[in-house]
Amino acid sequence: MANNPDKKSLTETLDVQRRIEETLAGRQPIPDEYPYFSPGYDVRHLHIGTEKQLFLDNFILDHLENVERVLPKPDRPDAPILNAQTHPWELTDQIFPAAVLHDPDDGKFKIWYVQSLVGEAFGDEGMILCYGESPDCVNWEKPLSEKCLPYKDYAATNIVLVDSGHHISLVLNHDQSDPSRKYLMAYNPHDLAQTRGLRYMSTTVASPDGLQWTTVREDSTRRHHHFQRTIWDESIQKWISYSQYSPHRNFLHRKRQIGRQVSEDLIHWSPKEVVLSVDWDPNIRPNVEFHEMSVRKVGGLYIGIATEFDSEPIWGSGDDQNWRDHAYSTFSLYVSRDGVRWQRASGTDPWIGTGRPGSYDHGFVCDTVAGQLNCDGKTYIVYSARREKQHWHGLKRPENRGAEADFALLPVEAFERGERNHREVMEAVGQSPKWDAVTISALVLREDGWALLRPTYERGKVITRQFVFEGDELKINADVYGGFIRVEILDPLF
Repeated sequence: MANNPDKKSLTETLDVQRRIEETLAGRQPIPDEYPYFSPGYDVRHLHIGTEKQLFLDNFILDHLENVERVLPKPDRPDAPILNAQTHPWELTDQIFPAAVLHDPDDGKFKIWYVQSLVGEAFGDEGMILCYGESPDCVNWEKPLSEKCLPYKDYAATNIVLVDSGHHISLVLNHDQSDPSRKYLMAYNPHDLAQTRGLRYMSTTVASPDGLQWTTVREDSTRRHHHFQRTIWDESIQKWISYSQYSPHRNFLHRKRQIGRQVSEDLIHWSPKEVVLSVDWDPNIRPNVEFHEMSVRKVGGLYIGIATEFDSEPIWGSGDDQNWRDHAYSTFSLYVSRDGVRWQRASGTDPWIGTGRPGSYDHGFVCDTVAGQLNCDGKTYIVYSARREKQHWHGLKRPENRGAEADFALLPVEAFERGERNHREVMEAVGQSPKWDAVTISALVLREDGWALLRPTYERGKVITRQFVFEGDELKINADVYGGFIRVEILDPLF
């Protein structure tokens, strides 16, 4: 074994893929281990570099004796972290998280959320994007700024975008060379698309502060849509987005699966490929449908939180539709080593079920956002919550009304149109303008506490694979209250 092995490349996956392509094109000799392409290390052992190793999969493990894998349940706050209708422009009591991140420049934890001016149940018409922040992931506020868009007589608001739609990829740009593009966002302006006779648009914008946005590209060649959740993947040097593969309206495909797209610039996207389907796993009930999946990457492991609708056998129908949308929604945990092939880590039962009866998330836990927030040894996963299950009981689904005015109007005029349409739509279907509240909350885990290994009785043994690491120490994240851990380095011939 070499004393000083090569450092693990952050782009190892991309490096191997390029070497495969060069070999198949005849520009490199076929390696001795063909068709197995290994990273170009001096030593041929698993090289973990300085990456954290979680126990959600068996990647680092070789053998377990009297040891079980446990997925701890996150804590839930007694109340949501954000509620709607705290500002005059929050006309409904439903808000949905779009993105969260930690700003390394000012140290703040930041959230962007959407709310509708025309009612939650009728698609993306009249949506606005708003901003909030926190010093500690626990206490959140919605600060007002004159940098944001005005509302009626209010010069200072927290509104950063009108006609935002639900489906937003808002990220901290990995390339910080241009201060005006510190933040990037891809979103689907519903009302603008309707005024132009288009069904969909996908617009990319940039911002220096997350409040003021400038258009980079008004429309892209491929729609990137439906609760897309995007992360930058250093290993392949691309943005990866996960979203619904097929809408539940489309009966030609298995209902609501998870699709994946990649992009180098948040503008030009690959075709969407399905990466998670009920059809592939006999342990998932056939009536389960996926709403969305958010992904975060820890070390070399992709961790996905998928919202699953346990759909009831109640079908809606229309002239061109055959769909079911009555369900409680829950979270399940999935893992992957390449971001494409996923396996369920949380077993046959959901990782997180709905809350107790009467709680703010008794009927609906949904819409987690990409990435995670780490603060004071805890990990926070933001999601939307609702007291009631998703349903259409007693509610007539209206036709797509489209936009009644060009969204090039001044923001004040656009807001007034939204208020008017909200009242008209609700009255047309015999509903009160006040709907069941949707709030924003968070799951709280011990940092890196996604999974643990524990003895089934008093003592157990964990043997890892042979591996190479960088640095001069290894750290173990463990709780040994009332016990002890003994660590040994074994002979490779053991």
